[in-house]
Amino acid sequence: MLISACASAQELTLKQVNEREELARKALEKARLAPQNKARIGETPLSAMLAIAEAIQSNDYPHALKYIDFRLLPKSTTAEQKIKLLKQLHIVWSQHHKLDITTLSDVSQGHEDDGLPANRDLLGVIKSQDNDIPIYLQRVHNEAGKQIWKISSHTVAKIPVMWQEFGYHPLAQSLADHLPEFTLFDLQNWQFVSFIFILFASWYLTALIRYLLIKLVAISETYSRTMRRFIRVPLRLFLFFILLQWATSHLGLSIDARVWLDTGTLNNLAAIFLSLGIIEFSFALYISRAKQEKNVIALLKPMVTTVKIVTVIVIVLNWLNDAGFNITAIITGLGIGSLAVALAAQKSLENVFGAFTLFFARPIKPGDMCKFGNTQGRVEEIGLRSTKIRKLDRKVVYVPNSTIASMELENISEIDNRRYLKYFRIRLNTATDKLRALVVAIGKLIEEHPDTIELERYVRFENIEDDAFIIVVNTYVTASGRVKYKEQEEKINFQIMEIIDLHNVELAIPEQTISIDNSNLNKH
Repeated sequence: MLISACASAQELTLKQVNEREELARKALEKARLAPQNKARIGETPLSAMLAIAEAIQSNDYPHALKYIDFRLLPKSTTAEQKIKLLKQLHIVWSQHHKLDITTLSDVSQGHEDDGLPANRDLLGVIKSQDNDIPIYLQRVHNEAGKQIWKISSHTVAKIPVMWQEFGYHPLAQSLADHLPEFTLFDLQNWQFVSFIFILFASWYLTALIRYLLIKLVAISETYSRTMRRFIRVPLRLFLFFILLQWATSHLGLSIDARVWLDTGTLNNLAAIFLSLGIIEFSFALYISRAKQEKNVIALLKPMVTTVKIVTVIVIVLNWLNDAGFNITAIITGLGIGSLAVALAAQKSLENVFGAFTLFFARPIKPGDMCKFGNTQGRVEEIGLRSTKIRKLDRKVVYVPNSTIASMELENISEIDNRRYLKYFRIRLNTATDKLRALVVAIGKLIEEHPDTIELERYVRFENIEDDAFIIVVNTYVTASGRVKYKEQEEKINFQIMEIIDLHNVELAIPEQTISIDNSNLNKH
């Protein structure tokens, strides 16, 4: 459609093209419903362009010729040649412009303040390699002596020059002549057939490239499976859309078709598949390079899915921005929707974020013995919603991740050295010399023991209670595990008891003295 703006294709977005198309459609509809204005058709730039557009839409090119000034052409130029020139101008114009109907004057004098000579208006400029070619409307007298607006003779004289640079290849013209005349999705007959051919050719060519790359990576066993998975789908689709975009850019598409196929849509689709492939490839590479726990993989999968969704949303928003849409309003709408979802799934989201906290901070991992609150047990699995813990009595408890992430957590498995702390109660009738010798002997044992370390290691006569002297033994042993610690604890206990026996010292046994007053009993 020749109703197409005084802006270059690079400056137009999908939204602008749709808006201008809608304005043109409404203007044409209004003109059809206003028969009283038919007598004035051509008297203004707007009515002349509407008449040309309607004639081209209805394939009535002879009628459109009434608004084209052919005065500079030889008088021998036939009607068919004139129609051919009009079609060529239509094609070149549609490749470069989409006319904003609001820029056309609806008065008989046209624009008088545009700096052009009287009775001349500028429709747009075709930027060629040599120089810019202006497309003019000019007010001239028709056969009846009436002044009407036409595509200027100067513009018509430049059509062969423009077609030489921007026109279709002779093979394309030949293909178009042998095909039924039709337009589908803003593609002319030969463009549509060529696009279908390019579609299949690109698909099978990328299949060949995929086959060769898979054979190439099969030479090395290192990450071969991961590479094949990346090449098989993501890389192939990326190459497919890139190749499709490159090939369609040579079809001489109109702006209406190009805003869909040649101004970012195919590139964004290629970016989506490549980005998703890289994310999936990185995940597969990560889990293949090291032996990962099942729960780590279970946590990473939803994280990878989340990253994929965010990536797609970012690319789609970028495409919408390039297409001319107000992404601020879109993001605001998404924000309100996300807030509603977040409020509805607040607890679930808390657990999910708690799982991420446990994964990144790693305060605990499967196999660790931990204690939080009144619960103590061994961690068996960290899921997306809860953590599975087997208690000391072998019972299983599932604790929400948000609870674990927000409370004080004691990881017993991370103890490097276990503490040995014992209080020995010695009878009060023990002599001071024996007591002193006992403390020295136990101290020597602790200092020289192979299972203890030099960390707060001491043996002291600490306190005197009502029924015993208190000797405290404090040290740290080399064991970190509970079972090994119990073995060392038992060994040290026996050795200390042997020292106590060797010094003829007795341990105090808690005693309680009960006095019974018999005087009251005797009175009765």
